Amino acid sequence: MATTEILSLLTIIVPGIGWATVSLLYRKGIKLGLLANIFSFLTLIICAFNVLTYFTASTPMIYTLVEFNGIEVISFIVDSISVAISFLVVFIGCIILLFSLGYMTPENREHPITEGYAWFYGSMLLFMASMVGVVYSYSLITMAIFYEVTGLCSFVLIGFFHENPKSRYSAMKALYITHLGWIFLIVATALLYSFSGSVTFNALSNLTPYVKSATVLLLAIAAWAKSAQIPFYTWLPDAMIAPTPVSAYLHAAAMVKVGVFLLFRSIQYAAPIDQFVGLIIGVMAVLTMVYGLVMYVPQLDMKRLLAYSTITQLSYMFLALSFASVGAVEGLRGSIFHLWNHAYAKALFFLTAGALSYATGSKFLIDYRGLIERSRILAISFSVAAFSISGIPPLACFYSKFVIFLSGFSHSPIWVPALTLIAIGESVCCFIIFLYWVIKCIYGEASDHISKMQDIPLTMSVALVVLVIMCFISAYIMYPLLEQITFAGR
Repeated sequence: MATTEILSLLTIIVPGIGWATVSLLYRKGIKLGLLANIFSFLTLIICAFNVLTYFTASTPMIYTLVEFNGIEVISFIVDSISVAISFLVVFIGCIILLFSLGYMTPENREHPITEGYAWFYGSMLLFMASMVGVVYSYSLITMAIFYEVTGLCSFVLIGFFHENPKSRYSAMKALYITHLGWIFLIVATALLYSFSGSVTFNALSNLTPYVKSATVLLLAIAAWAKSAQIPFYTWLPDAMIAPTPVSAYLHAAAMVKVGVFLLFRSIQYAAPIDQFVGLIIGVMAVLTMVYGLVMYVPQLDMKRLLAYSTITQLSYMFLALSFASVGAVEGLRGSIFHLWNHAYAKALFFLTAGALSYATGSKFLIDYRGLIERSRILAISFSVAAFSISGIPPLACFYSKFVIFLSGFSHSPIWVPALTLIAIGESVCCFIIFLYWVIKCIYGEASDHISKMQDIPLTMSVALVVLVIMCFISAYIMYPLLEQITFAGR
């Protein structure tokens, strides 16, 4: 096997071993948080080495580990996108696990945590492994396996506070709705195999137009369920009952990004497809975007506000993929570019929310007035995250939104620029709402919660600083790779 193949497998295997190790040692009194961080950092080193190896010497490659009667059961692809996004998944995971060393403690004022460390840290490592598996998947069967494992991990982590009935309900709701999407993925896989004799993404390009459209539409429904788009969105706001590091990973680089990546790979190999299917994907994206924007207004719980923000930002990625489905390669590039930039901004926003609830004991935005008087680092991280998500230059999400808008004005079907105009309107309104909360929370006389807040641990501060920096530079890291993203099934 080539070096990049081995390294890509190790990126899945090492956090998987970490999950097994942490789970087995839960009675040994070992500091499981530190052990989990060691495994995640080791995975990051492997992943970084894989990035260097691939971009200096390697070319895209596909390899199959398990084959049965000619069916590619376990098959992986190593290309510029899988290598880059796997690094994103592992890097964000490392930052969140570092943050968790301070957050998952009895000193947490919102949720004093004294047990369940093996449950949390082990599941987070398995979450990392399964998400990397999704990114490297080339076979739809491989994708379906890791798709379901991410769902099981989210079920366990959303239900972390299992003594709370709401926590159990939210975990079950997330599992049921995303599993419904998994069924559509299985049906699409069966349809693909029936008409092509293969289950790889590349086989999509060999289908007749009618069958291709039906298969892509089934895959889109599977993607909507995982990425909390209309009509499947309801599980995501309820999932905010989980510990904030779980929410951060789930929104930034795992779980909800599975749907986007599934549809990205599908359209990368299937495009161009019937305009009607692209229109359906685009209209559903805009409907979800507008609904999420409307739901910003009544939210006082910071995490629920961020949940609806994630729903709308994922809609930008789906909108870009609808443009790509009719041949706009800029849409393909814009979707993955926004996935990359949004991950850092959303991780920062959620970890800021976690740090505020840790320090104050409150999760409500109205309790954070006068933040700059008490904590400069939290005031800065709050502002940077809010403005990055809103698409304000020079922060990273501005550049990826710009690429998406550019793709919307550079293609011929009339519905493409029409939907783009709606997306631009949402972006403006998003900025107005987030600007309101930045002013409301950062300035003014300190509230009782802020004046009495405790200091956050060093590990949490370091995580926030790293993500603030990434919100400024991530676009410059990814932008040179965009030229390598193109349609692959032709």
